[in-house]
Amino acid sequence: MNFISNTPEDISSMLKDISASKNTALSSIDDLFSDIPGNLRLKSLNLPGSLSEIEICEKMKSHAGKNLSYADYKSFMGGGSYEHFIPSAVGAVIGRSDFYTAYTPYQPEVSQGTLMSIFEYQTMICNLTGMQASNASHYDGATALAESMIMAYNINSRKEFMVAETINPMHMSVLETYAHAAGFKLHVIPYEGKSGKLDADFIKSHMNDSISAVLVQNPSFIGVVEDLKWLADLAHANGAVLAVSANPISLGLLKPPSEYGADIVCGDGQPIGIPSSFGGPALGFMATSQKYVRKLPGRIVGETVDKNGKRAFVLTLQAREQHIRREKASSNICSNQALCALAATVYLSYLGPYGLNKVAARCSDMAHYLAGEIAKVKGFEIKFEGSHFFHEFVITYPKSLTYEKLFDHFASHKILAGVDLSKFFISEHNCLLVCATEMRTKADIDAYIKCLEAIKW
Repeated sequence: MNFISNTPEDISSMLKDISASKNTALSSIDDLFSDIPGNLRLKSLNLPGSLSEIEICEKMKSHAGKNLSYADYKSFMGGGSYEHFIPSAVGAVIGRSDFYTAYTPYQPEVSQGTLMSIFEYQTMICNLTGMQASNASHYDGATALAESMIMAYNINSRKEFMVAETINPMHMSVLETYAHAAGFKLHVIPYEGKSGKLDADFIKSHMNDSISAVLVQNPSFIGVVEDLKWLADLAHANGAVLAVSANPISLGLLKPPSEYGADIVCGDGQPIGIPSSFGGPALGFMATSQKYVRKLPGRIVGETVDKNGKRAFVLTLQAREQHIRREKASSNICSNQALCALAATVYLSYLGPYGLNKVAARCSDMAHYLAGEIAKVKGFEIKFEGSHFFHEFVITYPKSLTYEKLFDHFASHKILAGVDLSKFFISEHNCLLVCATEMRTKADIDAYIKCLEAIKW
């Protein structure tokens, strides 16, 4: 880590300059904090003794070695953060200093490179989702979904929402926080225990002209893929909108949400060119139809021409608090994660439509092969059998077996077995969410099955 070292002489010189400019005497750094009452200041940080640079490096390596890394383990984990291959071209482009250090393009005339990359990103998100307008991205998938809820309210001024129980539980927490602050009421849509699909009877019985939007995830957190055309028609008939959170990789294979009537499409861009990195940073993508473009939060980059008739880019709509609308802003999320959006843009450019389709198909093929092999192992079953899934699904394991024992058994063979669903859904005991991306090979899956067969229960 880079740092600036200041000698006692440097500190003394700086204190002398500050004293002269402030017309006050400063004898130590502590004097800079004299406005803070002494009882509120720490006397000591109780830090360990100093170490040499070599010792520090070894100590940090020791700590890092305690983490379970994708580089050392075969991962079958999913649940919102996925291991995908990231071409080296992504790092090469986003590592350029002119992109790496760029911030919000407040001055379009000197930010053409950043604006152009964002414009290309918006175009690709529209192509991916089938929608007509995209913003310049959001902080993450959770805030993009929450902003979709706010956007729906700005469309029809209704304060009640129907939210699928099968959305990412972490995203649900963010939704609940937003709803509490805004005075919104959330009706949670349960899912059918046998199929994993949304409870259609519940939706039909609760749908009325007080509902602002139906918020769903497709594929759902438990992996189920549904055709939601009927839900879009029902929502529209009652003046509500349909917001769909989608996995961007799945859109390389599945029907885009626009084709079954979604009004808002959002999601987390982590799978498209961004490593898991302990849960972040990533980006949230968000797109809508031309009809609702002025309700879309965040900023939008547009294309124009300069005074010489040359192609140029500008911030077209800036419905956020740091820009022109301020108190009328539709979003107070400052960061649009421009560097992560650039990474997603480079990734999608590198793969192209054909490449993305091949990646998505590979994910689906590996997951379905894995599911078929697991179903052959005694004591383990595929839950929601008969429902479609993309690249992750739920399995049940014997009640005499705990998740901790299952996880430790697989970890001892350098395999990350899956996500414990009981942490998120009280009813789902002895259930494991398993995922396979294009990173998994037949040999990896065969090793997983061998490990599953060997566990004692």
